Amino acid sequence: MAKFDTYIDLESGRRIEFTLDRGRRKNAALAINEGRLTVRVPERFDPAKIRRFIEEHIEWIDKNLESSARSSGLPRSFEDGSTLRLLGEWLTITAVRSDRYFKPKTEDGKLLVAVCGDSSQEYMARQVWTLIIETANREITESMRRLSAEMGLFPQKVTVKDLSASWGRCSSNGNISINYKVVTYSKEHIDYVCIHELAHLEYMDHSADFWALVEKFCPDWHRIRTSMRTHEDE
Repeated sequence: MAKFDTYIDLESGRRIEFTLDRGRRKNAALAINEGRLTVRVPERFDPAKIRRFIEEHIEWIDKNLESSARSSGLPRSFEDGSTLRLLGEWLTITAVRSDRYFKPKTEDGKLLVAVCGDSSQEYMARQVWTLIIETANREITESMRRLSAEMGLFPQKVTVKDLSASWGRCSSNGNISINYKVVTYSKEHIDYVCIHELAHLEYMDHSADFWALVEKFCPDWHRIRTSMRTHEDE
């Protein structure tokens, strides 16, 4: 079984980026999560068949990529004019011609990205992703530090990473992982996820006592949790 990121150029000249997942299966299938396309194919499915399969389903792909990206808050592409949500605020990625490099910064609903010669999508993606990850690490670290002190619950280790099926995880040995994608939501959402995982240090289940502890430090947890796009917390 092999899984890796790749792309193909359609006959129209359009480039489609996706994750190719080869495995022991009879038929090809498509999946979209967090604005990212995954193409699952049998092990011996050749590139020409993959291209035809994508072209045959391009309308479905476009429709669902758009809705998935919008829901997740992450940009479908990193071109000038694309949008993303950061800390609950929608921003328009805006390329700024500049003789001097500056880190991406927000201003009047825009995410300004310095373009010093290289304006490729790969360059824009690197700049924006760096900002997203740096912001996630900063905000989650601050929330965990503050809320650990308030709750009197201290994890052995906190890791910010990509979690495919949850906003956070707490292991039995006291290690907590937080999904970096929560940074697309507001600070109260980040606080809720941190409170949820810290509460698991006391209760490793979702019992009434667990939810009572969550509510003590996040009285509005139900509204916040409902407003987040699926991903059941563990």
